[in-house]
Amino acid sequence: MAETLEPVTLGEPRPADVAAIERDLSALWKSMAAGNSQREAVTRACALTLLVYVESEEASQKVSGLIGGIIAQNPCRVVVMVVQPDAAEPSLTARISAHCHLPKAGEKQVCCEQIELLARGDAVRDLDNVVVPLTVPGLPVVLWWRAGSFTPPDYFRGIFRVTDHLVVDSARFPDPARDLGKLAAELKRLSAVVPVSDLNWTRMTPWRGLIAQCFDPAETIEYLEQLTEVRVEYEEESPRWSAQSAQALLLIGWLASRLGWEPDRADEPLTAKGSPVLFKSRRGGVSVERAPRKFEGGGTGVCFSIVLTAGGGLPAVFSLRRGAGGKYAVVRRELTGRPPVEGTARLEVYDEVELVNEGIKSAGRDAIFEEALEMVARITTG
Repeated sequence: MAETLEPVTLGEPRPADVAAIERDLSALWKSMAAGNSQREAVTRACALTLLVYVESEEASQKVSGLIGGIIAQNPCRVVVMVVQPDAAEPSLTARISAHCHLPKAGEKQVCCEQIELLARGDAVRDLDNVVVPLTVPGLPVVLWWRAGSFTPPDYFRGIFRVTDHLVVDSARFPDPARDLGKLAAELKRLSAVVPVSDLNWTRMTPWRGLIAQCFDPAETIEYLEQLTEVRVEYEEESPRWSAQSAQALLLIGWLASRLGWEPDRADEPLTAKGSPVLFKSRRGGVSVERAPRKFEGGGTGVCFSIVLTAGGGLPAVFSLRRGAGGKYAVVRRELTGRPPVEGTARLEVYDEVELVNEGIKSAGRDAIFEEALEMVARITTG
C-alpha cells in the first residue's frame, strides 16, 4: 500500500465563497504540480464527494487524520462541515488542503482535495448554499454523519437533496434506546431517497454470522422456533461512547425481526438499561434481557456474551462469548442428552477507516438493518 503523506494546506481560513474556493483549489493543484518533477507527476483523483458532519474543530482534526486511509480506497473530494450553531458570532469560513499518497517506483502521485467549512451561529443556515455547489457534478455524494444523535436540522434539507448515501454510527449515540428510535423515524423519512448505513451495525457482522451458524446444521435448526430466552451481555461504557449498548439493542431487533417475534404489548417500552423485553413467537413467549457488565480481559467494540436458550421437549443452550483481546469468540452448544461442543472462531475487528470505506461501497439499501432498527424503535418507544 502506498504511504500517505501529511496533508498540504493552502493558507489560513477565509470567508467561504464558492468561486474563491474553486480558484484556491486550482491554485493548490498548480502549485503541487510545479513542485513535483515529471517523474513524480501529480494525479488529481475523484470518484465521489464525501461530506462529513462534525460538531467541533477537534473532531475535524480527527477526521483529517482518517482521510488518508479513506481516499486510498475511495478517491474523493472531501468537504468537512464543522457546525457550531450555538456560537455567539455568526461566521462561515473555508480552508482547503490536499491529501496525497507517496507513489511506488514508476507510479504517479495520487492526490485528493479536502475543504473544511466552519459554520458558526446563524451562518449555519447558509451552509447548503456553499456545500451543494462544491459537490462534484455527475459523481455520487456520500454524507458521513460523525456526531452524536442523528437529528439533522431543517437547513440540511438542501444537502440531503443531493446526497446519495448516508453513513451514521450509532456507537456515538449518547442514549441508544432513545436515539435509535429517532434514527428509525428519520430513516422512514429519508430511506425512500437516501439509503442509510450504520457503522455500528457493520461492527456486529461477525457476531450475526456466528449466531446464524449455530443453527445451520440440520440437528439444530429446529431450535430456532423453540427459543424461549435470550440474554445479551455488553460492556458498560462511558456516556460518550455507547457502542455495545446500541449493539445489544440492534442484535435484539435483528433476532426478533428475522424470527417473526412480536413485542408483547403487556410489556412496558424498554428504556432502562438491563430491563427485559417480552416477545410472542409462533411457539409462545420469549424473554430477552440485555445486561450491562464490567468485562476484564481486553477487546472493545462488540457485545461480548450472547446466550440463547431453547425450550421444548429437549432443551438446548447456545452461547457465544468474546475471548481475551476481542480477536476471537468462544462458541458453545449444549443439546440435551449429548456432550457439550465448544470451539473458537476468529473475529474480524474493524477500525473506523475500514468501516467508512465499507459504508461508502455499500451504496444500496440494507433491508435487514432497516427491519432490525424498526423493531428497536417498537420495543423502546412502544
